[in-house]
Amino acid sequence: MAKLFKRKDGRWSAQVFVGIVDGKRKYRTVYGETQAEVRQKTSLISAQVQRRTYIEPSNVTAEMYLTDWVETLDSVRANTRESYDMVVRNYLTPYLGQVKLQELGALDIRKMLAALERQGLAPRTREYAYSVLNAALNDAVLWDAISINPCTKIKRPHVPDHEITPLTEGESKKLLETALELKEPFYALYVLALTTGMRASELLGLQWRDIDFANSRLAVRRVLVKDSLEFSEPKTKLARRSITLTDLAVDALKKHAEEQVEIEKTKSNWKNTYGLVFCDSLGGPMRYQNLIRRHFKPLLMKAELRDIRFHDLRHTCASLLLQAGEHPKIVQELLGHSKISITMDLYSHSIPSMQKETARKMDSIFQEKRSLYLVNSRKSSQGIRQNKTTFQIKNMSKNMSKRPAN
Repeated sequence: MAKLFKRKDGRWSAQVFVGIVDGKRKYRTVYGETQAEVRQKTSLISAQVQRRTYIEPSNVTAEMYLTDWVETLDSVRANTRESYDMVVRNYLTPYLGQVKLQELGALDIRKMLAALERQGLAPRTREYAYSVLNAALNDAVLWDAISINPCTKIKRPHVPDHEITPLTEGESKKLLETALELKEPFYALYVLALTTGMRASELLGLQWRDIDFANSRLAVRRVLVKDSLEFSEPKTKLARRSITLTDLAVDALKKHAEEQVEIEKTKSNWKNTYGLVFCDSLGGPMRYQNLIRRHFKPLLMKAELRDIRFHDLRHTCASLLLQAGEHPKIVQELLGHSKISITMDLYSHSIPSMQKETARKMDSIFQEKRSLYLVNSRKSSQGIRQNKTTFQIKNMSKNMSKRPAN
């Protein structure tokens, strides 16, 4: 038990052994208004030392730690790191930044989530902010900056299931027909989105050298990061894939290539340094928000279609294929999902039609046996009726022969 001392200011203090540093015993001094308070603190520290969970006190704030954590994070892709940085700056540090990292508690996190909800942020955004903070604090525990992650004491914000609302076959055709009539510069991009299910980042990162016109194939090798306009590796190993193109897509791409050559001839400041298939008006990488705001949303309005996200074109591609009877494994490979369970979970709304087709196929398999069964059943019934009739006639003959003559 640590020895207690009464200070001149009236408070009590004690020194607690916390370990050996550089061959010397190290102590930590604790203070309290009463002896009981000091004993409680010394007991807690001693228990932490024995369990090897003791962490040296630090004045590092949550903002300092989170900022350094994002800047040194090298285990994720560039666009993911940018997304984390946005969350830290906009959602975490405004509410938690001034709290010391070691004093950050579950109540602080609950207050932050409540404040984000009052701001009107969507459940998915609040859940994402929680996830980023949880990942950062897990690393803080791993690096002995804190002993416990307070996020583990908070329920993850509930996110209602997002209902996928893909375009119908008729709506998809109308979108492409309208884009073609209006000579929309990104007509080929919409064709690819609907026929290959490629993500927007994959389409905007596509280069002409990725397309094999001779064999009607396309290779997904990179993505364009939204904010930085830098190129990065695809999302997963399976996202780096090869796709067979439809005739519609090949024709659209060839026409797009011809139009790009004409633009290059007429614009002196045109410079497509990266050989991008889809680029801005000067040949540089196309910003996703500009594509949506200046092209995709206006096209939806002109085609008199409901307001959807660009990502819903990817959902449309998958839904149309599944409804047409394509095997989910083929759809998974086309979309580049890491697991077939992702495909099945996302597009379960398309499964009922597949089940109807399965039932129809099973009917066709057993139809012949069912027909034979019905034929045999009819023959058997006819035989029974014939035997019964014969039996009745014989009985009538016997009865008549037994009657006395008149």
